[in-house]
Amino acid sequence: MQATERAVERFRDRFTRLFAWFYHSPVESVGSFNGYSDEEDVYWCSSDSAAFGQATPVGTIILNKQRMEDLSEEASELVYRHEQGHLNRLPVFRGLFWGMVINGAVGIYYFLQSLGYSLLIPFGVPVEPVAMLAGVSLMLVLLMAVAARLEEVAADLHALQSLGEEAFLDAYDEISDEGSDSLHVRIVNRIQYSDPEDVVKVHRFLVWAKSLYPA
Repeated sequence: MQATERAVERFRDRFTRLFAWFYHSPVESVGSFNGYSDEEDVYWCSSDSAAFGQATPVGTIILNKQRMEDLSEEASELVYRHEQGHLNRLPVFRGLFWGMVINGAVGIYYFLQSLGYSLLIPFGVPVEPVAMLAGVSLMLVLLMAVAARLEEVAADLHALQSLGEEAFLDAYDEISDEGSDSLHVRIVNRIQYSDPEDVVKVHRFLVWAKSLYPA
């Protein structure tokens, strides 16, 4: 069993380092977040990437030292707790989410393919199959977008429960001010993330609903 666990840990470590190198930059160090010794170590890198942090598919967390070094302790903890929230999920839900991501990637591929076929319609390619392919692929992409939004809300709720409502909102304001102003990042953030005020409303509703059915 110990040999298996060591092999799994080696795989997670190598996958995380490769993931960080591909998306951000090489890992500079591995250590605790702000001295929280009871928590799992995080992988630190420094990158111009717009991302402050990222949870990986193998259950590890990467934090961008370059983006976080000017954040307050409160905002830094929001980033960490948010990424931790992505991992604080039952395996079945994490599997469903990554399944939706894969479906979305397939949808994007087939949508681009349908655009290529549409150019051949004047040369006799039937319209109906092309339209059906485009419609199905767009549905897969839409489901991926919905799954991504729900996943981000769940991670925000985890951070909110750790920080409290006021600290959560203040930290989000700070992160928004420190974030990238590029058009691409703003579009992605608009699609993927909910307004923090809406997250607070969801949190209050869940607390109210739970109070109706106490354990």
